Amino acid sequence: MPVPQLLLYAGLLFFLSTLILRTLHYRRQPRHLRWELYPVAHERDRAGYGGSHFEVPDHWTHERRPDHGAEARAMAGEVLLLAGVRRHNPSLWRFSLPFHAGCYLVVAWLLMMLVVGAIGAVPLGLLAMIEFVGLLAVALGLIGGLGLLAKRLGDPALRAYNAPADYLNLGVWLAYFAWILITRATGAVAGDELLAVSAAVVRLQPAALGTSLAVEFVLGTVLLAYLPLSRMFHFVAKYFLYHDVRWEDAPNPRGGSLERRLQQAMAFGVAWEAPHVRGAATWGQAARPSDGQEDAS
Repeated sequence: MPVPQLLLYAGLLFFLSTLILRTLHYRRQPRHLRWELYPVAHERDRAGYGGSHFEVPDHWTHERRPDHGAEARAMAGEVLLLAGVRRHNPSLWRFSLPFHAGCYLVVAWLLMMLVVGAIGAVPLGLLAMIEFVGLLAVALGLIGGLGLLAKRLGDPALRAYNAPADYLNLGVWLAYFAWILITRATGAVAGDELLAVSAAVVRLQPAALGTSLAVEFVLGTVLLAYLPLSRMFHFVAKYFLYHDVRWEDAPNPRGGSLERRLQQAMAFGVAWEAPHVRGAATWGQAARPSDGQEDAS
């Protein structure tokens, strides 16, 4: 079996295992401090004006009925349309949207190629449509990625916030997109060749890789292995940011799991040097009122 093909399998395995481990790591983090930023998407009739179920007297005695459909729609707007970026930074959104769309479409294109490879013979029209999706993904990714790179380099206000890793993130994707565009534009990789290779990959058979496809496999492997280790992992972290930080408003009944997790957090050590917590060994001690406050109450 060709080495690039073996590397691709190894990269996929590394991607999946790292994705699972880092997701579990996020899931097991200590409880956050609630932001209480409104509107909260699942607040049904109150979300439109930024209201909350806390408005209801004795709200803890009423059944909570969060609107999970509204949460899903809000997340879809963030993930697919980058609604927050458009609202807060429209000039960046003009490039960020096509770049993310290119990333999403190239994943869809690769999955479609694997499916038709597993099926075997497919109509030429379907194969042409799938190749069109791939070319559209590459075009959008390059336009958006180059625009983001120019924006990061040319905007002094934005340039101050960029670390070398941010440029590396864009560079890895741009290299992958550019190579696909070059090989398709020059005819170095044809549709029937890609279909045969896809069939071999999905069936765990040796693939007949030319030089162009071998390089494409290596670039894809690098991208797969790098993705879950980089800041681009925000595609998973964003779920926890919204559901466990921005929108989390579950009650804290006595004896419940939330209370137990908060008690564990209160046992953490204090590293701050602020006067109001100096001398406290744990956050539980720091949260207790001082003697003077207790007497005043």
